[in-house]
Amino acid sequence: MHEHVSQNLNGRDFVVGDIHGAYGLLIEELRRVGFNRENDRLFSVGDLIDRGPDSEKCLTLLDEPWFYLVRGNHEQMLIDAVKNGEGYDWWNSYGSWTKWILPEKVESWAKQLALLPISMTLQCEEFAVGICHAETDGQNWKASRENPRSENAMLWGRRILRGNIDYNVEGVDITIHGHTPLDSPRWVGNRYFLDTGAWETGILTLRKVADLFSEYNSVSSVFGR
Repeated sequence: MHEHVSQNLNGRDFVVGDIHGAYGLLIEELRRVGFNRENDRLFSVGDLIDRGPDSEKCLTLLDEPWFYLVRGNHEQMLIDAVKNGEGYDWWNSYGSWTKWILPEKVESWAKQLALLPISMTLQCEEFAVGICHAETDGQNWKASRENPRSENAMLWGRRILRGNIDYNVEGVDITIHGHTPLDSPRWVGNRYFLDTGAWETGILTLRKVADLFSEYNSVSSVFGR
């Protein structure tokens, strides 16, 4: 499941790392950058829920026209929990925050989350960005997002960061991911990983997409990419 998002002609585009229920931190970051809900857009790399204190409040973001979310593995776990019933581990671990919420409401969220794309391509004025939660599967963005067998890597993969695989992804200028908590955001080739463990560290990374493209161009020129 893939979504193409056209260029924002009226405002700025931002991307944010794994929010994980840290709704208050997100609001602080949006205020810091002067986010304009009429014209700006926010792209989330997934894992909106679990771990932090305000998963339910974070899910209200699904109804905001300025908020764009790709499915993370924690969204997938909620979907699977509703599908598999009470015996599924998520209910008593990450999903324990749903204990006092009506089952009908959780089921409604599962239906919403199941409609989320696994990946997005964001078209900007001079460049294109690929977004998925964990990592791409291989070097070609189009092949990765169109192959159903790539979904596991895009939701759960950690091969790139663990192996520090340094090749670039073809078909877009940069890709952006979360999933693996880091002390600070990291470039691996033209991939940018920005999960800084907000629910635990209190540090939620939010960046303007255009700045990331400029940053990558600066980095790549230094290393002769």
